Amino acid sequence: MSTAKDAKSVIAVLDNEIAHLSSIFSTYKRLYRGDSDTRKLLAESDSAFFSDLYIIYLNYISVAVSRLLDPEKTGAKSNLTIFSLVSMLNAEGYPEADELNLRLKAIKARAYNFIDPRNQLVSHLDFDVNCIDPGKKPIPSFIPSEFEEFYRDIGKLMNDIRAVLGMPSNIYGIGIVGHGGGRRLIHRLKTASDHIGRAETVSGSRSSNRVRRA
Repeated sequence: MSTAKDAKSVIAVLDNEIAHLSSIFSTYKRLYRGDSDTRKLLAESDSAFFSDLYIIYLNYISVAVSRLLDPEKTGAKSNLTIFSLVSMLNAEGYPEADELNLRLKAIKARAYNFIDPRNQLVSHLDFDVNCIDPGKKPIPSFIPSEFEEFYRDIGKLMNDIRAVLGMPSNIYGIGIVGHGGGRRLIHRLKTASDHIGRAETVSGSRSSNRVRRA
């Protein structure tokens, strides 16, 4: 199998990772960056659960972004990352590889709010962070615009790589059709909340009637 065919196989895997990441982020954003009514609904439903889930989403997105931007190798172990893909182009002699590598490094430099917490918490337990000040464990603190910038830049880079290989462009912003968004969860929570509210209203009305009769 030639290097060019290897690169196309790697693109297929990376495309799936990128699409899944987009869908996960869309659910996170709908749940935790939506309107005040949605946030109030989550808090009233089970605030502790949704607070824990919030941290899980932050960490998952941080790890997913970091994995895409990992170096070609970690020690003797090869990584399946965008840097690996660009390295394949370089090995095949594509002149665009150097410029693509510089762009990818710039994207990684801007993604420090994803990469730093991942390196401290997921890859290993950072001794200084977790022992010297255990009350201030690092949590990813990116804002939606930072993720959207990363995703836009990665999508442009991946499509430029596709063009180099003679592949058609991909619409990276779509994510996985039918996945993500959190619409069903929010709808069910709202339906349950409305049902409880009506039941409480009916119960209150009956109690008031009994008091008046007495």
